[in-house]
Amino acid sequence: MKKEDLKDWIDSLTQDIDFEYLGVSGSICPFSRSDISLCYGDKEQSFDSIDALMNEPFFDGKSLAEICDEMIFD
Repeated sequence: MKKEDLKDWIDSLTQDIDFEYLGVSGSICPFSRSDISLCYGDKEQSFDSIDALMNEPFFDGKSLAEICDEMIFD
């Protein structure tokens, strides 16, 4: 998925987004545009904006923006 499409999906606030990356499950839970939770394996972090979420090197030094085209979404 392209990063702009993922940002739009998160911004829609319609649902939690489940995914798999490198065989590990995770989820993006957008409670609001200023309260977004990212879980991956046993790691969890909250973000105060979509841009902060997309650019944090959360995945072994890579950001969501860098890996979103390699993720499998449910």
